[in-house]
Amino acid sequence: MTSPEGPGAVVTSREPPPVERFRPTDIDGLDWRELRATCPVSRATTADGAGVWLVSRYADIRRVLGGLDFSVSPIDPGRGSGTAEANESIFQDPPEHTRLRGLVAGPFAVGYVGRYRDAIRRKADALLEVMSGRADVMADFAKPLTMNVIAEVVGVPEPDRGMFQRLSDQLLVPLSEAQGVVALEGWKQLNDYVRDLIAERRRTGRRDGGDLLAHMIRAQEDDGTVDDVELATMVLGLPVAGYVSTANAIAVAVRYLLEFGWLGRLRAEPPGDPALRKGFVEEVLRIQSGDNGESMPRFATTDVRLGDRTIRKGDTVVAPLLAANRDDELFERPDTFDPRRPGPARHLAFGFGIHRCVGANLARLELQVALDALVECDRDFRMLEDWKAVPWKVNMLGDRFPERMTVGVATRNGRV
Repeated sequence: MTSPEGPGAVVTSREPPPVERFRPTDIDGLDWRELRATCPVSRATTADGAGVWLVSRYADIRRVLGGLDFSVSPIDPGRGSGTAEANESIFQDPPEHTRLRGLVAGPFAVGYVGRYRDAIRRKADALLEVMSGRADVMADFAKPLTMNVIAEVVGVPEPDRGMFQRLSDQLLVPLSEAQGVVALEGWKQLNDYVRDLIAERRRTGRRDGGDLLAHMIRAQEDDGTVDDVELATMVLGLPVAGYVSTANAIAVAVRYLLEFGWLGRLRAEPPGDPALRKGFVEEVLRIQSGDNGESMPRFATTDVRLGDRTIRKGDTVVAPLLAANRDDELFERPDTFDPRRPGPARHLAFGFGIHRCVGANLARLELQVALDALVECDRDFRMLEDWKAVPWKVNMLGDRFPERMTVGVATRNGRV
């Protein structure tokens, strides 16, 4: 399937995706243990006054996120299905979602992303090598590292990656705020760049590479399984959805390395025993839910019985990852950061079901490699401000992220 103008036509994404439906701040301060014990499926009101169902048990949250009777976009009453348009790739339901997901699944498969390990490590080592004195973990390490990775996966040429990060950063504000005009302009410029990049790749015949762009251009030209709008929108969505969320996870990891003494403990572990580091990564992923964003709401496509409540067709259901990953039925002492806890990978940090984060394998790899680089480098670090004092922003997808994270850096046994 191609656009009416043919595969060489101008590629454009109609508008930014329909986001800002729900933010983590809408559920700040809730007593999840009390909710699970007294009213695990309850009525709630979001900050904008909308009535929703709030689900707080791990099993029920999995049921909502994985159930085919819940849509990721508001329901068309006549069809009983979601209302997402063609450019809203991440909000599609099957069968369109199945088709689009299949297009990108290969480049993000666990066996495929492993080829990026060495390049990620080289970039991480290079960034740490120049850190000294006073540094910002976000600006000097987490964001450039993760942007370089996602740009490599997408197929953005290295000379363009600074610009690609700058435009992506313009999107990291809510559209409802005054800065929303900046975000919209960033979206337009990023869209224009992606349009030109696709046209250039077609013009030069660069369709044999292993990056995502080459993969999707081949799919379009070989069997017409993706149109121009979908191609551009899926490429545009990756920097926003994948870049900042992984940078956030690295920031959370650094917090626990420094504030809770895990850097010293991991450095004291025998080399060649990766179990504790793997547990650390999974615990970061589990514990960061709530700090760095939430799953999008779901919309019942039919009447659904959940617990002792009936969710009516069209109702909005909020199924927080934060609640699932703090459920003490699954995780003993859930508010405690414990890399040695059994079964840490049961967390739902990447969601669940058909809409589970397609970049989960890549994000986990990035976090593992970043951790290895931090533990094995010749730098010592210390927090220069309390975690609670770190300023946070909210992006257009509702993810919260540290605006900065200031640390002192010294060579081993040296002074900051």
